[in-house]
Amino acid sequence: METAPPKILASVATPLIEPEESFDPEIQAFFSDCSKKLDTHHDRYERVVKLSRDITIESKRVIFLLHRVQDETSKMKICNEAEGKLQVVINSSWNRLAKELVGQDHHHYLRAYSPGLQEFIEAISFLQFLRDGNLINLEEVQSRLTYSEELKVPVPVYEYLLGIADLTGELMRLCINAVGRGETQLVFNTCMSLRKIHEALSSLNLGFQRELKRKLQVSRQSLQKVETACYTVQVRGSEIPKELLAAKAVLSDDNPTWNEEYD
Repeated sequence: METAPPKILASVATPLIEPEESFDPEIQAFFSDCSKKLDTHHDRYERVVKLSRDITIESKRVIFLLHRVQDETSKMKICNEAEGKLQVVINSSWNRLAKELVGQDHHHYLRAYSPGLQEFIEAISFLQFLRDGNLINLEEVQSRLTYSEELKVPVPVYEYLLGIADLTGELMRLCINAVGRGETQLVFNTCMSLRKIHEALSSLNLGFQRELKRKLQVSRQSLQKVETACYTVQVRGSEIPKELLAAKAVLSDDNPTWNEEYD
């Protein structure tokens, strides 16, 4: 009777783990300090993200409020209400965010508050366009977010441009709503302003910036819709019922039913 060969037990080498007491105290103190700094940075980053979300929400509410303007009487009332809401955001969320950035490199937290900043610029520029008929500049935006020499929220040029690019979408909606109300002059004025903004942004030759390039494509589409609206009002206005002008204003020229429904 054959016997099975004896099993050979492979010796597994276990790595030696040095006790914590054997580490250099200076190295321990260094890594402990790094850990505390990283935790502090991550906690501050999360607080900035939450503040940016609050700013985004309130800015969107202001934009929705501004789209309720129907005439000169309602425009004054709604613009004053929107200004008050934006001032509350500046005094609360933006002020707290500025305190978080004191003594810090704002570039480390720019991605955290960039969405809120762009939405805020879109809201405040839309307000100024409706109220004063002009475009807010970078210096004016920075002055609204500056509380003192040290307490402020830096507004980079690139973020300002992204916010203005978002404004073109609101101007397009303003124009389409104006078509439905029969305010032809507002339609043409908005078209001219939108064309100037789009030409200015396109002339900067910043196509290598992916986000701005994407928003320029959306801006071009908004401009095309507004130009179509101007065509609808000027050329086809007498043929199309007033209540259907806004619906037809957003149709592209290559729509097969454009020249068929009203022939």
